[in-house]
Amino acid sequence: MRNLEKINELLEIFGHFDVNFAKNMEEKIDTQYFVLENLKNSMKNDEMFIKLVILNSIVSYQLCTTGERWWDEFSIYWSKNAVDNEKLGESYVKFLENSKGNRRLLNVKIKRIEKVAPFLENLNLLDFKTYYLDMEKLLENLSKNLNSKKDSKTIVFAVKMFGYASRIVFDEFFPYPMDIEIPKDSRIEKYTLKFTDENPIKFWNEVSKTTKIPPLHIDSIIWPVLGRNFDFKTCENKLGENFRYLLKLTEL
Repeated sequence: MRNLEKINELLEIFGHFDVNFAKNMEEKIDTQYFVLENLKNSMKNDEMFIKLVILNSIVSYQLCTTGERWWDEFSIYWSKNAVDNEKLGESYVKFLENSKGNRRLLNVKIKRIEKVAPFLENLNLLDFKTYYLDMEKLLENLSKNLNSKKDSKTIVFAVKMFGYASRIVFDEFFPYPMDIEIPKDSRIEKYTLKFTDENPIKFWNEVSKTTKIPPLHIDSIIWPVLGRNFDFKTCENKLGENFRYLLKLTEL
């Protein structure tokens, strides 16, 4: 059942946002973006940087800590430890096995790394630039290699983080495609129930089409705002007057 009044309020709020606003939130608010910037600056190999980001993304679930702390651990480790392409999968598995923040379902996660590492090992920086221009193709190939659905949370999240990494490496912004869906996690599912009891992916796809903001950029707007530690005061200083509409998202 749909709450049409709340849906209309949501769409009215999103009328004040656009892709550029989402981009600013990603680059000025999202701690995961900061972590990747720091790691890129610490590593001397952009190709390996992107490959490690993809590997880390596909096992970033069922964590023993917060997502922010997990990505911090990832960044700190790889800023101090070199890796070569021939041992990419093996090196990442060693990191994962000894990590503090990602200890659950290790056997399953290691198998995922072993499935996708050969695909990544065959790619170079030019290939990644091509994928940055066609992120749907990367989504398709990751889902094929992992034998997962294209709307699987970790697959679409991997594409989102790949977009961050590529933006940092190539110093160029390309919006996420409209056809790549929002990562469905507990935070998004709970928030969606304010508006409807239908499939969250289907609902946010409709919001995306109405607002002309790609689902992954919608995720960048709503996901951090729903977190317990979101600092609205800092956000106001960084995002300007449209900041006040973010606050309204939490009041629906």
